[in-house]
Formats: sequence, C-alpha cells, structure tokens
Amino acid sequence: MRIAFKEWAVICRALAKGRQSLIVRKGGITETGGSFQVNYDQFLLMPTFLHQSEKSLVPESQDLLAEIMADAPPVGTITFRHFVKVIDTLTLYSAHDLAQFRRLHVWSDAVIEERFHRWRDEIQLMHVQVFALPQPVNIPFHDSYAGCKSWVELADDVPTVGAVAVDLLPSLST
Repeated sequence: MRIAFKEWAVICRALAKGRQSLIVRKGGITETGGSFQVNYDQFLLMPTFLHQSEKSLVPESQDLLAEIMADAPPVGTITFRHFVKVIDTLTLYSAHDLAQFRRLHVWSDAVIEERFHRWRDEIQLMHVQVFALPQPVNIPFHDSYAGCKSWVELADDVPTVGAVAVDLLPSLST
C-alpha cells in the first residue's frame, strides 16, 4: 500500500486500541479548496506528533499521549503499524448533529467544535475498520510527506499481507 493518511499519533493509537472508529476531518491548510475529500477507501495511518495535547482529548483517553510518546520513532523515520478500510462516510452541516457520534471518537468537544466551524460549517466523517500490520514498518521521512495535508503518496509500498482486524465500534447509523 502506498497511500497514507496523516493523523495525530494519539488518534492512531485510539483507533488501534478500538477506542475510536471514526475519523473526523475538516481538511489541512494545503487541501485543495481548503476542504477534505475522502479520496481512498483504504490507506495506512501515518502518525504525526504535532498539535496534539491533553486538552484535545476526552479525559479518559489522555493516557494515550504518554503511550505514544514512549513509542515515538526516531527523528526522520515514520513507523506504520495500521491501515484502515473506510466502511462509511458522512458529511455533516450542523454542529448539533455531531453529538450523536460522541461515543465513536476520543477528541474533546472543543476540538470537534473548532474543526466544524473552521472556514465553513461542514465536517467529514469516516467510519473505519482498523487492521494491525503483522509487524511495524519503518521508512525514512521524505520532504514530500511534510505539510498540512491529509493524503501522502509514499515512495515505496508498505506490505499489508497478514494484517489482522482490530475490534470495531458501532456503526455511524447505530
């Protein structure tokens, strides 16, 4: 697999542990038109370590920050541990509608609200099934992977054969 999705390392860990099954995205600064698009139905989770903090998470998930920092790869390296398959997508146009998805993610309400209201009142949801790679795959960081964008095309394939599904939380419709 060569397509990776940049996400906070702490959110990647929540997805990997089955504490979260929803990816909430507004779009990176350099997204085309400033808006996120679900361009792929399968992709690697590319953990990033910028912008995450305890106040960005619900209190019961703040323990994940220490975990991911203890597990951080060396500078100049990316470690892939998981990939996802998109099960369902949804665009929300009302902040009120976000409340029904509270159990499917570990972001604080303040982060969700901020993402929803940035630029225009709209947000993309991806309900995903997470798969653990048989072993972590380390690759060197390349300059083309940098920047505030969601999608990255990797220089080399990351093998996914033998990946095992992580327990799935309820669907978007339940």
